[in-house]
Amino acid sequence: MDALVLYVHVADDGGVLVIDGQSGRSAWVTTVELARRIDTLRAEGGSVLLSGEQGSTIAVLVLEFFRGAGVPVVRSGEVHPDAVRAGGATALMSAAYVGAMELARDLVRRGVALDAQDDEGFTALMYAANSGHCDLVKLLLEAGADIEQVDREGSTPLMFAAQHGHLGVVKKLVAVGANVRARRADGLTACDFAVRNGQARVAAVLSSVEDRVS
Repeated sequence: MDALVLYVHVADDGGVLVIDGQSGRSAWVTTVELARRIDTLRAEGGSVLLSGEQGSTIAVLVLEFFRGAGVPVVRSGEVHPDAVRAGGATALMSAAYVGAMELARDLVRRGVALDAQDDEGFTALMYAANSGHCDLVKLLLEAGADIEQVDREGSTPLMFAAQHGHLGVVKKLVAVGANVRARRADGLTACDFAVRNGQARVAAVLSSVEDRVS
């Protein structure tokens, strides 16, 4: 039986993404949960493959934790590219959701599926747009992510950004050709979502674009 390997990535905000080397399931964990998993590794003779983003004092503190963990640690610039957690979320989706830019860049560079969808039909681009991570949206678009892919309800990345008032993301998506007049099955557009959620500035931008393309 192969030795257990736990893939651990520390994001620039101190968040810790853990990926089980056997199941491929990933999760962002607390320090307490991380310590529990390290205890299991120690008992079973496993090791840690560790990567981390640079420049964060919080990340440095998390990395210090491993020095006394008592398990072999291999530093790496990579995280398991094929990890999928319960619900279908990939490592790239997790990175997109929390804005872990370096991790996302590394995964994109190694050719992960940009337009993979989880059980709800969400893509990494949708997660990034929903969370307002403009730089990560830019990264995914430049890599070739599908700007018009829809989830199970027919929502586009632009709709996700609009309903949460992420003006920078909305402008980026519109600038590269997002269809502002796309409608879900219930007839709602991105502008409708902005209006419903009181996102006046976003609604004004989208309404102006709609007028130009009508």
